[in-house]
Amino acid sequence: MNTVNFGIIGSNFIVDTFFKGASHVSRFKAVAMYSRTRERGEEFAAKYGIPRVYTDLEAMASDPQVDAVYIASPNALHCQQALLFLNRGKHVLCEKAFASNAREVESMITAARSNRLMLMEAVRTTQHPNYLQVKHNLHKLGKIRRYFAQYCQYSSRYDKYKEGIVLNAFKRELSKASMAKAPSSPVTRIWRR
Repeated sequence: MNTVNFGIIGSNFIVDTFFKGASHVSRFKAVAMYSRTRERGEEFAAKYGIPRVYTDLEAMASDPQVDAVYIASPNALHCQQALLFLNRGKHVLCEKAFASNAREVESMITAARSNRLMLMEAVRTTQHPNYLQVKHNLHKLGKIRRYFAQYCQYSSRYDKYKEGIVLNAFKRELSKASMAKAPSSPVTRIWRR
């Protein structure tokens, strides 16, 4: 099995968590790191032995050594960054929230399909043993007429929001398109629920 060479976008705590999981995957190799500042990028790259640091996303997207990208930037940037890498032939693993709205999600899915690439949201709950048990036992349930599930986690940014400090994750104006203007497709209907 071939190694998958990843470029990494972001250097916050979630990327540390990602590396803890990725360290268990023998095919994973981090080969490039993007940061808005070279100093922060080099610091993070040194921490994980990443050989190349970029401060230009276009350059990293054009790097032939990068097979896939892990996006852990502010949520409002996910769509634009995913589209850049998908349209350069790179697979994308995007941190949650996947995008700001259904229209962005649809554009990401369209780009992945047209380029025949993998696009995945980094939602670990689907890999938990309890979900796998459900998957393996669905045939025992018969016809399923309705299903509802919910997963919630307290945001580390919510306390700041309650104090009146609105961090990027809660700034609606960073979203490229309004949900009210999104077309009514299956993806939109799921997203709105």
